[in-house]
Amino acid sequence: MKKLILLVACASLLSSSAIAQDVTELFTKGKEAIAKYDKLAGDLMLAKTKDPNAADATANERAALLMEGLNYLNKALPLDTIIEVDKKTGEPKIDKKTGQPKFKVKYSKEIQDMLVGHINDLGNVGDNYFQANDFANAYVAYGAYADALNSPLAKERNYILADTVFGQILFMQAYSAYQIKDFENGYALSKKAMALGFNKYGVGDVKNSCVANIVQNFVNEKKFDAANAYVDKLLAAEPTGFLYDIKGFVVEQEKGIADAAEYFKKSMEAGFGNGVFDYGRSLFTKAQAYIEANPDKSNKELAPTLVPMLKEAKAVLEQAKVAAPESAAGAIVDQLDYQLEQLDAK
Repeated sequence: MKKLILLVACASLLSSSAIAQDVTELFTKGKEAIAKYDKLAGDLMLAKTKDPNAADATANERAALLMEGLNYLNKALPLDTIIEVDKKTGEPKIDKKTGQPKFKVKYSKEIQDMLVGHINDLGNVGDNYFQANDFANAYVAYGAYADALNSPLAKERNYILADTVFGQILFMQAYSAYQIKDFENGYALSKKAMALGFNKYGVGDVKNSCVANIVQNFVNEKKFDAANAYVDKLLAAEPTGFLYDIKGFVVEQEKGIADAAEYFKKSMEAGFGNGVFDYGRSLFTKAQAYIEANPDKSNKELAPTLVPMLKEAKAVLEQAKVAAPESAAGAIVDQLDYQLEQLDAK
């Protein structure tokens, strides 16, 4: 038994030694990268003091150094536990209270100071990437910024932002995700931003556009079951006019506009502008289908059934001209007026 315990202790020491070596290497690399970042940031600040219009020639280099340095430090922090060893026996010191090997930290405070001290720099890096339309790197930087702000370390140091300010960071990351066509994360981040009370800069439009693109991709691949399941899940949690309209779109692509009409109507009733247009469009299509199904009937024979259908479609599309002014509602209303004139019913 003693031999087994000794073997376990030796393995523990070897493991501890390897971890100590790893954390030292990670800490050293992280600290060096942060030092280079700080030097370049200081140089820029000095240049701006002398000339406010001085060019920022090291923005990309600084961003890379900051992300690299913080990445190393974040990896080092949880490894920074060194088991204390009895110098005489070479075995781990045991804590009498816990019965576990004693350990100490070596770099943690310095790492924590660097991590917290550079939180806002992550936001600046994200902004720089964003303004340069480098949305892939902006997405990563804003994500790191949000994670840093939301970390236990930041909260421990009372580094707390208002919900709406944090929501704006999530929105910037969401918009970056949308630009790189990561629509799933764009949707999730937009939703989180709105839940925190952030409602500026068209965050709702970004959220909806992400959903629309996800659904469009399903439809393009003829994956109607997946598209319906995705929209149904969203509708169960958030029955909005927009989502009813998207549901109608999926059903129309799969089965036709007649089957989609019920969803377009729900969208209209929920006050979604494009839903008003789509429901009006479904009514117009229904009227045209009736005409096509009765090619031998005269206008007089068509009128009793057709006129009410055309008038209902026109009434809804008149609303759509206001609710969805960029739609084709006006052009369809003109066509309806012409048809009603031919039936002497305008």
